[in-house]
Amino acid sequence: MSFDMILNILIMACGVYMLYWAVQMKSNRKIPEMLVGKNFPIERAHDPEGFIRATFPMTFMTGMLLLAAGAIGALELLAAYPVADVLINLAEVAAIMVYGILLMKAQRKYLVGEK
Repeated sequence: MSFDMILNILIMACGVYMLYWAVQMKSNRKIPEMLVGKNFPIERAHDPEGFIRATFPMTFMTGMLLLAAGAIGALELLAAYPVADVLINLAEVAAIMVYGILLMKAQRKYLVGEK
C-alpha cells in the first residue's frame, strides 16, 4: 500500500465525517463542536438556525467532493492520467480553502453577530 493510497483513504474518511456533521446538524438542529471550536459557547450563539442554514449545503458538498475525490484516488481510476489526478488534488485543496473561508464568515455573522 502506497502513501498516496493511504492519503486518499484519509481524504475519503474526512469526506464521510463531514457528511456525518452535515446530516447530524440538519437532523438534530444542533451545531457540531467540530465546526465552531472546542471552547466556543454554542448556547450563547447569536443565530444558530441561520448558521445551520448557511453551513449545511457547503459542509455537505465539501464532504461529497472529498469522498468522491478520495475514492477516485484510492481506486486509482485516473492513474493513467497524471494531469487529471493533479487537477483533482488541486480541486480538493481549493475546496477545503474556500470551505474554511466561508465557515469563518458564517461563524462571525451567525454565531458572534458581526455584520
